[in-house]
Amino acid sequence: MTKFYTEPRIAAAFLLLATLIPTNRCWAQHPFDERPQPWRRRSEPILSARTTAQAWNRIVLYSPHVIYHDQKFRMWYLGTSTASRSNDIVLGYADSVDGVEWKQHSDNPILTGKDVPWGVVWQTPFVLFDTDAEIYKMWFVSGSGTERDKAGKIVRLNQHLGYATSQDGIQWKVYPRPLFKSGRSPSVIKDGPNRYRMWMGSNPSAEHAWNDLYKNMYEFTSDDGIKWTRGSKPVLRPTGTIRSTVYPFVLKDHGTYYMWYGGHRDGGMFELFCATSPDGTNWTTNHDKPAFPAADGKTAFDSRYTSTPCVVKLPDRYLLYYSARDWKTDYIDSEGRKRRDNSSPYSHVGVATINRKPE
Repeated sequence: MTKFYTEPRIAAAFLLLATLIPTNRCWAQHPFDERPQPWRRRSEPILSARTTAQAWNRIVLYSPHVIYHDQKFRMWYLGTSTASRSNDIVLGYADSVDGVEWKQHSDNPILTGKDVPWGVVWQTPFVLFDTDAEIYKMWFVSGSGTERDKAGKIVRLNQHLGYATSQDGIQWKVYPRPLFKSGRSPSVIKDGPNRYRMWMGSNPSAEHAWNDLYKNMYEFTSDDGIKWTRGSKPVLRPTGTIRSTVYPFVLKDHGTYYMWYGGHRDGGMFELFCATSPDGTNWTTNHDKPAFPAADGKTAFDSRYTSTPCVVKLPDRYLLYYSARDWKTDYIDSEGRKRRDNSSPYSHVGVATINRKPE
């Protein structure tokens, strides 16, 4: 064996081979494949209903969607100061130089229910900047929202897929009709000039219970981002320790599709999981181990819910933006009444990071 490794010609061949083998992280486990994933979270939220100076989002502040475009981080997010379970949810905008310190737009909210010809509530915005058309495109959910009986029990969840375009990300033109009749939290990838793929929660049919919207994740395809075709079967459903699969965010990285999404767990918890796929259609799940769990204990701002994920990929790092709930259940509504939300209001937006190795 010693002779084999020291023979000059063979040693030279091994040396040449070593120079050709990449030494980047593709030869190690991708951090997204670890459980939990090695995100480094901040101890304080980057935006919070408890500390905001703006009057429109002092009870609910959540559902961030962030992109990095034109040397700036841009966030679209939701809020209200009416009540934690209100249909009066509107859309705000903020921007940032570093992705951590954010400046809320002075004319927030930028869109309200009055801007939707066919709806009253804003939910789960997803924005991309289309480099081919040089415009911002937004897919979102709206409708009449949550309908309850006299006892407060939900009897219907009216949510449709909507669409809007913008030149600057602030002034939007909303498409006059919904694109799909049942939807929650669209996540869109543009694969080419005439190829869009979307993953979104959707109720299998009108005959299903209203909350089946939170249990069935479908893949959709489109030629133009407006007319969508839904796959025949859900690509992801709850199993194991979780009772729901909702709020997908899909990122393709190094040939693998990763889908972050949330799931309800026992004890009033909600945490983020991550599925993997070679093609975006066939997914492998692990519902026993969350990818980004709630923080330990009951004092952190994200100790109850980690939700609505949005992952931004930069040359030197990944950033995970997410909604968070703590364990504080009492709040004061817009009429000055003391109210209680047993699941706690969605009050915070957090961020976590993973450094990327050189490629």
